[in-house]
Amino acid sequence: MFLKKVEIFEGLSADVLERIQAMAVEERVSEGHIFFRAGEPAAFLYVLKEGQVALTTGGKAPITFPIGEAGAVFGWSALVEPRTYTATSEATMPTTVLKLDGTALLQLFEEHPKDGLLAVRRLARVMASRLKASYERFAR
Repeated sequence: MFLKKVEIFEGLSADVLERIQAMAVEERVSEGHIFFRAGEPAAFLYVLKEGQVALTTGGKAPITFPIGEAGAVFGWSALVEPRTYTATSEATMPTTVLKLDGTALLQLFEEHPKDGLLAVRRLARVMASRLKASYERFAR
């Protein structure tokens, strides 16, 4: 199962992984497809299966993060208050993702708090690594 290799889902129980897999919708898009824009309500978490996505922050000094590794997650704002996307996400080549409803995923994590806590801890690690990368770009 592809999802058990996804960083934020590693180590989750088989039951929870099966339920996440059942809610996942595979989406194939062409280059230029916008998954979401900064400031929009965050409804979905995405897992990259293949292709590449660029996440671009807004503001006076935008930062672009390329996402190109299978299993990478983006759109994590769907799991974090205030549940508003903080960047714009665009496919930079034909791309396949798994799309997960954030509300359904949060409900699943509430029903299975041990798995939910593990997933949120892993998500925090992803967020921290992106924050560190943005700091390093400003330090140049």
